[in-house]
Amino acid sequence: MLKPHRTQIGLGLLILLAIAIVIIFSDAIATWLSHWAFIQVLEAFSQLGVLIAVAAFLLEIPKREERAKAEKQRLHFEYWQVIDAAAAAGTATSYARKIALENLAKDGVPLRNIDAPKAELRRINLAGADLTGSDLGEADLTGAILDGADLSKAYLYRARLHGASLWAAQLNHADFREALYDDQTLFPEGFEAAKAGAYLIAPQTVLPNIQLPKAILWGVNLQGANLQNANFSDARFHGACLQKANLRGANLHGAKFRHADLTETNLTEANLCQANFWQATGLTVEQVQAAQHWDEATYSPEFCRQLGLAAVGGTDE
Repeated sequence: MLKPHRTQIGLGLLILLAIAIVIIFSDAIATWLSHWAFIQVLEAFSQLGVLIAVAAFLLEIPKREERAKAEKQRLHFEYWQVIDAAAAAGTATSYARKIALENLAKDGVPLRNIDAPKAELRRINLAGADLTGSDLGEADLTGAILDGADLSKAYLYRARLHGASLWAAQLNHADFREALYDDQTLFPEGFEAAKAGAYLIAPQTVLPNIQLPKAILWGVNLQGANLQNANFSDARFHGACLQKANLRGANLHGAKFRHADLTETNLTEANLCQANFWQATGLTVEQVQAAQHWDEATYSPEFCRQLGLAAVGGTDE
């Protein structure tokens, strides 16, 4: 029973001895093997294989470039399909369209004459894009990056440009009538937005008789602004700061003031017919009753009681 065990031990010792010899005499063995013709043939084949691999790689480069070009063209076609579909449907908010426009601009694809009226394009990055002749009327470009973009002959009527950057942009013959911008908006050096027909929406601004029916003025700061006799019918002032603003004689028919701050706002002789002050702050009875048609507006139930009106179920929209 002990003989097989001794045989295994002896075999293991021989293997260890062989390994030790190989390690000790590795240099001599390598030199000896290098003189074998078979080893030299293997080295030659190894070098030839490397050359073949390099040649195959170089030959494959044009094919890979063609495949990459075809893939990019396919993606561009899909991007344009998204943009055209959003325009055809009249969709205002489309994240897919926004991404498609950014990717096309990044690849240097001209975006001339695109139709994106009333589109929600907040914080979009179209730096350096060719937007010549594009329809961006009433688009929300709040915080958009348009540095170096070509907006020549672009239609930006009533576009919202709060906090947008148009530094070094080309604005030749662009239509900025009634576009809204604030003190954070950056225009090219020498460009006078007010002379182009745009309106500065900022604290202490002076815009008497301004005509902005149905304007979207979410979260704007018009503290202390002079807006006397302005037309803001059906405008939306959700979350706006109107502290001490002068809205004397303004047309606020159907305007919405959800969460707006109206502390000390002058509403004398303003038209409040169907205006909605649900969840507005800072209102006083005297302030409201100095306006016209104040009893036809919507207020919170508590403020209705202060005004002596029957509480009407209102909404914040």
